[in-house]
Amino acid sequence: MRPRAHISALPDDVLLLIISYVEVRDILALRKVDVEKTVQHEQAALGLALDAEHLEARAVHAARFHDNWNSAHPVSKKAIEFSAVTYLDDALPDESYSRSSVTHLSFLPRKEWEVSRLCAYAVAEWVASRKIEQVIVNDDPQAEVVLAYIAAHPQAQGVVECRALSFDKFHGKFSCRMELRAHRQVATPLHALHNDYLVFGDPMHVCFLAAPSMVKPLGKSALAEVPENAILAVKPVNKFLLVVRQRTFEVLPAPSWRGVRAPYSALVTASATIELDIPASSSVIVVREVFSPCTEEPPDWPDEPVTVLSRYSDDGFETMHQYDLLPNLKAREPAESKDKGKDKDKEKDKDGHGPLLDRLPCIFPSQYTRVMSVAPSCCDLRVGPSGKGFWTETRNIVVRHAKNPARCLVGFEVGAVEDDDGAAQERAKAAGPRVPKAQVKMCQDVLYARRCNIHEILWKKYMISATALEDTVGRIAVGDVTGKVEVLDLA
Repeated sequence: MRPRAHISALPDDVLLLIISYVEVRDILALRKVDVEKTVQHEQAALGLALDAEHLEARAVHAARFHDNWNSAHPVSKKAIEFSAVTYLDDALPDESYSRSSVTHLSFLPRKEWEVSRLCAYAVAEWVASRKIEQVIVNDDPQAEVVLAYIAAHPQAQGVVECRALSFDKFHGKFSCRMELRAHRQVATPLHALHNDYLVFGDPMHVCFLAAPSMVKPLGKSALAEVPENAILAVKPVNKFLLVVRQRTFEVLPAPSWRGVRAPYSALVTASATIELDIPASSSVIVVREVFSPCTEEPPDWPDEPVTVLSRYSDDGFETMHQYDLLPNLKAREPAESKDKGKDKDKEKDKDGHGPLLDRLPCIFPSQYTRVMSVAPSCCDLRVGPSGKGFWTETRNIVVRHAKNPARCLVGFEVGAVEDDDGAAQERAKAAGPRVPKAQVKMCQDVLYARRCNIHEILWKKYMISATALEDTVGRIAVGDVTGKVEVLDLA
């Protein structure tokens, strides 16, 4: 008798192609039938070097986090509290407020640091000579340097020290990999730390951390002279760097891409900008990490829109504007098919590059995609690589049938959506490749709330002093002025 056909009899490359189109919920249901085979092909689809047990646990954890985030009332499944203050350390400043207040919180992007149960203990410690003014974390989990910080110089007035630190988990210590001293106007603030380079200052400069270490100017310096045009956000977007200012968007080549540094001329001249009407007060850039099994290397610009959320205050109206930078599909066409019959030598500049508009990887938005009303207290925007994020604002919450003011974390998620109209989809298919739209979906309830008194609201000095988001594992960290840190597990 002929044996009955089974899905596991298909070749591995066919199974890999099938599993790449299956939703996470379906994968979790399929794993109950053939766990080992399913997780092996899910591992190949995502390109993760994990065994079946860890990959299954991670998929289940991510699904629970997503369901809790989009539920009617998101709650923390687990929570721990610990104090970040070391009172016996004589090297800390004498001021009690500065000594106890948590000013910065960050999750280091190391995937192997995920734990099955929440616990807190000191792994490593670094004590700066002066108060740390700003900390920035490397968003590349494979980079040697994990963070950089700025502190005032212990002796020279008006001079700051910028140090980049690496972390040795085995020995439990931080090591200084780079030290830079410069005037405060040149070195502050820190904008982005990615892979082997650090972007800082306004006008911007880039410091390459790997040998040979050097500092070079970056972007158009004339933009820093425009009134009300400070830098709000800087984000590496594959091969390019997106700079969001109060009045302008700027796209320029990334200082390094796939281990190759960009030429000096490209860092200062090869850029494109667009100017906006009114200045923004704060912004965040959303670049979703979408795994594609069909391509071995990431494209120069993501296939999905890159979303910018900017906070505005205009004539008493408090709004949040959504801007979507769509990929320029014409820029991906082969060079042989462009401008046939033209003299290409005349189109190239002195560095041998083609026209800038032909190289522009995205399409600048002519106007905002969406406008959302927000509270006047809205601030401190945070977002992760999955598109989940939150901001902090003051709301009235009901506790035991009584309304009380509280500082709340309001969550949102930026994701791609497809058109529901079948006729529109058919027209889009006939027109050619189609770019999905980006949608900002707000959480139905607050993620976290802490009561505050009227004095905090009047003086705008709240107990919550720092927040952090880790949307891979699903955790939120909240620090206050007393030195207490809460870590909430939403999965």
